Amino acid sequence: MPRFTANSTAIAALLSLGLGLPLQAEVVLPNNDAATLRPERAKQMPGLNALLTAEVGAGLKAGSLLCLDGSARPCADDMPLVTPAGVAVQLSEGGDMVLAPPALQPFQIVDGRPAARDGAYAPLAKARLEAVQAQAGRLIGGGGGGEAAPAEKAKPAKGEDALAAALAAGRAGEEAKAAAEEAAKKAEREAKAAAEAKAKAEARQQAEAEKAAEEKRAAEAEKAAEEKRAAEVKPAATPDADAKTAAGVKTDDAQLDELTRQLTAAAQGGAQKPPATPVAVKDRFAKDEPRFPDADAKTLHAERAQTMPGLNAVLQDEIARGLTADDLLCSDGSARPCAEGASLVSPKGVAVNVSNKGTIIIGGLGRQQYVVGEDGKLRARGSNTAAAKEAAEGAKPTAAALSDKEKAGGKVVTETVTENSVRSSDQDFETRIADAIKKAGAAQASNDDDGDDGGIDLAKVALAGLGALAVGQVLQGNREVALNTGDRVIVTRSDGSQQVLKDDNMLLRQPGNEVRTENYADGSSRSVVVRPDGSQVITIRGADLTVLRRVLVAPNGTETVLIDESVEVPPVQVSELPPAPKPATAAPTTEAALREALAREAAVSRRFTLNQIRSIPEVRNLVAPVDIDAITFDTGSAAINPNQARQLATLGTVLEDAIKANPREVFLIEGHTDAVGSATYNLALSDRRAESVALALAEYFDVPPENLVVQGYGEEYLKVPTLGEERDNRRASVRRITDLLASAR
Repeated sequence: MPRFTANSTAIAALLSLGLGLPLQAEVVLPNNDAATLRPERAKQMPGLNALLTAEVGAGLKAGSLLCLDGSARPCADDMPLVTPAGVAVQLSEGGDMVLAPPALQPFQIVDGRPAARDGAYAPLAKARLEAVQAQAGRLIGGGGGGEAAPAEKAKPAKGEDALAAALAAGRAGEEAKAAAEEAAKKAEREAKAAAEAKAKAEARQQAEAEKAAEEKRAAEAEKAAEEKRAAEVKPAATPDADAKTAAGVKTDDAQLDELTRQLTAAAQGGAQKPPATPVAVKDRFAKDEPRFPDADAKTLHAERAQTMPGLNAVLQDEIARGLTADDLLCSDGSARPCAEGASLVSPKGVAVNVSNKGTIIIGGLGRQQYVVGEDGKLRARGSNTAAAKEAAEGAKPTAAALSDKEKAGGKVVTETVTENSVRSSDQDFETRIADAIKKAGAAQASNDDDGDDGGIDLAKVALAGLGALAVGQVLQGNREVALNTGDRVIVTRSDGSQQVLKDDNMLLRQPGNEVRTENYADGSSRSVVVRPDGSQVITIRGADLTVLRRVLVAPNGTETVLIDESVEVPPVQVSELPPAPKPATAAPTTEAALREALAREAAVSRRFTLNQIRSIPEVRNLVAPVDIDAITFDTGSAAINPNQARQLATLGTVLEDAIKANPREVFLIEGHTDAVGSATYNLALSDRRAESVALALAEYFDVPPENLVVQGYGEEYLKVPTLGEERDNRRASVRRITDLLASAR
């Protein structure tokens, strides 16, 4: 609180009120300012204003005001001046009391009584809460919460009726204010949605008009070319030329080269010329496998080449070297003709389609098993990654913590979680590897200056808090640290794919919980989180901090197994999985629709491990995701501010109710980004965004965090196939995976 010196007029006024000179160091508002601020703050804080009005009506004078910390007046610079009932005030030059700003108020009015609010004065407010409530109770006539006096002896306190009416009016004012604010926000959201819908519709109409014009120009050019060819007198073919055409050597290659040149130029931002007319090439499986109409093939290839320029360049290089439809392979490794559900791929692994005339074009993004990384090399994606293949095997984990719960494997650490030791949903995180190195390995830099990063060995600082053995296990198999954000690490596998590693127990670190962690020699651990209500969450983690088993123990001792990776499951054959349900075209807009969408059961007769659900898209897609449209992240940020968090109210209610009805329910919160920026950075950012959504659901809506699993997928699964900025790709979604988990049986 800033300190002001009262002028002579103010001092005289205060002396006339019997306040004495010590008040000359406290805040004094000019009468004009007080007259302006009084109605503004009364409207802003109707409940507190009602209580102050009642106190003044009951005889409160300025000389009876107190310092919040109980010290003698004048109050310190940073200490509010409060009434006996806990209302922070400021004095005018005339000695009148005016409500202090909201930031200085240590209390708020809840059901007509003062309650400590969060903020700088929370500790002092909580300490004085009983005395303040007693004073407010006496004003109301309740005796401060003690035993009520007999009815015949009860006498209304001075100003009691006025206080009751004022408090009722204050509550009504607060409710009306909240309703008005919510109505304004709703109107703003609706206006914004309408504007976005209009803009999208106009953009779509423009795109359709441009596409129609382009098709018309292409058709006219094709017609003119046909007429020109028909008018020409063709010379008789020589035996050599006939032989070359039959063998499909020079003639076909020349036209395919021209098609490749034009489409490559289009993908690189050159002129959007129509592809050359496809010619017949070797394609002996044309009758056994589906083929695209040639007209569609030209359009599709141009669009896909722009979306996947790197993969298209790889394919065009293969075509230029003589690749034909007969040289293509089946994505599942089977012999051609490919079975239904399998994709045609080039020898280097690019998914393709073939036109009626045998022309090879690049396949859709959803069919691709690889992406091209920033280094220009192919990186496995989807079920083709090393992580997905390992998960598909369904091998049981061998962590020591799973087989020997009673025997301590090392140091036991116990801590009580505080506000300062947890991350909240409105906090962001560091993403520069230099920052992580500076904090985790500054001391090492002075001892070793041979490395590329100032002597820091990233493998040694990659996973803060893990022992050397655990770090070695995580980085085995040619895994390299690509990014260290301090709370999660991105590692690159031998196939170029990337994984995000983080502490799966982070959501359970809520203020007031006691956490006891027992570490084992192989890097695995067993932690017990004890909550104030007596419930416990027991989690066993592997060396890479992923959950291997999680059990909820209710206060009455009832155990609920939520996750158990040691359950026996058969290997996953992607080709044998049932088709995935089609995702909804739009997110549910009502609570009933959201409940219905999340309650849909998976149409599959078997169960899977959590690792299989996380790592294999075909398994995960057996339940359709529900996009969380309420959250819009700022570019490069993973924070959710309180105003945005309130938009999660419907989802929070649905999840909380579902878990109350069935404590075994488990929901996967997914994070996604657009394709702008580094893929490695985007993977870390998307995972942190998923964690922010889960934290907000736990903080604001009491959704049990043990029933939530978070996973980021970066830019790998674009909703809109574009390399540019796209709001629909920067999204979070939720899936109910209870029906898929083997541990949920």
